[in-house]
Amino acid sequence: MAWTPPTVEEFKIRFPEFAAVADATVQAVLDEAVADVGPTWIERDRTPGVLHLAAHLLAVSGSGGLGAGGGGAAVTGAIKRRKVGDTETEFAGVSGGASTGGSLDYYRSTSYGVRYLSLMRRNFPAVAVV
Repeated sequence: MAWTPPTVEEFKIRFPEFAAVADATVQAVLDEAVADVGPTWIERDRTPGVLHLAAHLLAVSGSGGLGAGGGGAAVTGAIKRRKVGDTETEFAGVSGGASTGGSLDYYRSTSYGVRYLSLMRRNFPAVAVV
């Protein structure tokens, strides 16, 4: 049976916190996620991988959800700095740089990204060379 990418409706059922995001926006992000979660993934992990990556991308862009810019509940790390005038909050350990995990910190910034990373690791485990 051929794998079919998840639809906007399936995405919004799985992640109702993104219900207010325009369908065209969700579809564009789903298309982007499908390109990253390709046919080399285990078939049972492809749909959850696409859904969680799309949710992460929407959350970090501030398009709703529980991640950065969308409520903050899933952002990890303690608050490092808070500025009230013009609202600015910086979380410790959440950056695009090489703090603790380099580019992996980007995915760790939302619960959706953390789940995506776990699925990705299952599909692409670390290889030990002896």
